[in-house]
Amino acid sequence: MNKTESTGRLAGKTARSQTLRTVLIVPFVLQIFAAVGLVGYLSFKNGQKAVNEIADRLMAEVGSRVEQNLGTYLTVPHHVNQSNAAAIEIGTLNLQDLPILQRHFWRQLQIFDTLTFTGLGL
Repeated sequence: MNKTESTGRLAGKTARSQTLRTVLIVPFVLQIFAAVGLVGYLSFKNGQKAVNEIADRLMAEVGSRVEQNLGTYLTVPHHVNQSNAAAIEIGTLNLQDLPILQRHFWRQLQIFDTLTFTGLGL
């Protein structure tokens, strides 16, 4: 056996072993990358969906609270107006007696926290 033949055999074995390594390792690495990529993508999509659901719930809750508070805030002046109209109608509130009217309106402002001003328009 001469030196050229032994170098050729060694090169053939190395080429075969390198090819066998490549055949075994590359698909395994590709599967790992594919699995990690797929899990990452699905996690991202699931997280995005969860964030959207929470944001929708939060917006619905905020809308509900705003509607509730606004309804309460706007109901008080309406009830005060109805009460004043009823008092005038049955004669317990005299429109000609200004000191009594002033005390009446002042007392309403003290009773109702959300009422900022009150008055009488003729």
